Amino acid sequence: MRIPIEPNFRTDPKDYSEEERVKLKTKGLTEDTIGIYSSFHDFTRDDLEKEVSLIAKSFGIYMEFNKDKMKSNAIKDWIYMVRLPIPGGGPIRLDQWRILDDVSNKYTISDAYTGYPLPSLKLTTRQAIQFHHVKKKDLPNLIREIAESGFLTINGCGDNLRNTIACPLSKFWIFDSNTLARKIADYFRLPSELYLQVFEIPLSEERQFNNEESFKYADNLLPRKFKIGIAGVMRTIDGKYIIDNCVEVRANDIGIVPLIEGEKVIGYQIYVGGSMGENNSYPTFSALGLPIGTVSKDKELLRVLDAIVRLHEQWGDRKNRHWARFKYVVYKMGLEWVREKVWEYSGIRLCKIVNVNLDHSDLHLGWIDLGNSEWAYGVFVEDGRLIDGKNGKVKSMIRYIADNFHNATFYITPGQHLLITEIDDDQREEIEKTLRDFNYGFRDGKPYSNLRTNSIACVGFPTCKLSFTDSERFLPSLIDELERRGWKDIPVSIGLSGCVAQCSRPAVHPISWIGSGYELYMLKIGGGNGNLGEPLIDWDENVIYLYQVPANRLADVTEALFELYERNKDISEEPGKVFRVIGNRKIIEWLKSNEKTRDLMRPHKFNKKIEGYREYHDLLRKRLEEVNRYR
Repeated sequence: MRIPIEPNFRTDPKDYSEEERVKLKTKGLTEDTIGIYSSFHDFTRDDLEKEVSLIAKSFGIYMEFNKDKMKSNAIKDWIYMVRLPIPGGGPIRLDQWRILDDVSNKYTISDAYTGYPLPSLKLTTRQAIQFHHVKKKDLPNLIREIAESGFLTINGCGDNLRNTIACPLSKFWIFDSNTLARKIADYFRLPSELYLQVFEIPLSEERQFNNEESFKYADNLLPRKFKIGIAGVMRTIDGKYIIDNCVEVRANDIGIVPLIEGEKVIGYQIYVGGSMGENNSYPTFSALGLPIGTVSKDKELLRVLDAIVRLHEQWGDRKNRHWARFKYVVYKMGLEWVREKVWEYSGIRLCKIVNVNLDHSDLHLGWIDLGNSEWAYGVFVEDGRLIDGKNGKVKSMIRYIADNFHNATFYITPGQHLLITEIDDDQREEIEKTLRDFNYGFRDGKPYSNLRTNSIACVGFPTCKLSFTDSERFLPSLIDELERRGWKDIPVSIGLSGCVAQCSRPAVHPISWIGSGYELYMLKIGGGNGNLGEPLIDWDENVIYLYQVPANRLADVTEALFELYERNKDISEEPGKVFRVIGNRKIIEWLKSNEKTRDLMRPHKFNKKIEGYREYHDLLRKRLEEVNRYR
């Protein structure tokens, strides 16, 4: 039986969800009508009232509980995650980094990631910094001390424009995507007066955000979160300029790609409708953004962005949060409709869609020549967890650099790593010595493998309240096992997420594992180079395979897929394409015949997941026809 996806567009206020009604009470985050201040400053209880916890997201604060402790204790140990958005990943000055590092040392002590108490900073795929295991009593001080760095946590989470991401290195060549990201983030920043009042932050800390023009949010903000990503431009060894898609631009609600002519950027192509998140209780889908046209000027670009976000605000589903992301407006209403609405809202006619190559995606690791005797060094931070542990004293190393290399600047990459930029020629040897002194580049005494540096995980257990299972705590051990089996140099990357929100964008990898229960994971296969990995569905039989694979068997399935790739790698240099060409039917046959995996190959009739993806493919065909009409 077909289960349709039926969003409630332009939702009648009488049908608003609970979240929408709560947001309305604060009139666009400008009035404290639900006791936000008193709740944050009431230390007689460790949690927040439900309504306050919903609004706290827009302040960059998630109320969570330690899931590890829930295994043996029915009483929730309330903890908080605080997310600091840093548009474009930086620049982060050394004095700013020292403040953020000090904050983490004071307020994030936890044994969740190493087995013994150590502070950490979590770098994210959206170029933000997260502070984990924060106690409620410390929240006001933590937020105020972060503000002393010049950064604010507002827009870190919630139903608003999230951190605008951009290639962190592009600014050193012909396109400053970093400055553009900050300009866009500033324009879409939420009203901050209530935030400043709640955390008693002096108005002087607001200085860097003054902007006469800004997006005017509705009283109930946006229907759901909204993400913008900006691709960059890199110079190759032979002096040519190419698009660097390190941000996975099509995974965003809006993607912005610069158009290059010679050594100049002459405009931008706009993509809409990307989003990784799904919901297991309803038919939903992950989707990549599709191009709707081009603009030639920065002023036009901002007006077009305003129009698209306004379109999401006015048309997005405010009854069903599982269908409230902008992708459902785009895929259901169509690209022609979106183009016409952009013209209606902005007065700008988008020009024709052009062909753009988005295949190059750089991790920005190791030494990078910036020209003019300047260098950058990309520090690998496994799964974004900056901590002293099995991978050396990486957190202490970054602090040492912040204390001793006075002209350096830091940037967070979309791969959850850290860039040190503006290193002079004569400093390279000293940087190399510092890396050695802090045992960087090794895990348990073994050099980082290609498999490890190319793979990625989100946070997962124990702090993320959405996660079903472990992610960043599990992937390193999975790779340990695959390395032990001899696969350290295979050019196939793994993406892993603790739940279907898929914050680490796992499905853009050839092999990805999505949490589907405690210590259970669903396989997605075939991602990369403009394609999303999808569940292993037999479309003829209407069943999914490998929907709930036990954690202790992931190495077996992954190894079997590595073996299949090795047998067929003459098909393409791109691993995801190898799996796509082979196709689900033959992959299923291979895994059924493989002694390591045959006992796991039981069909699973998960109609909601299957119907979500069936509808996605039906809609995608129609939307691609529209793309061709506007070329």
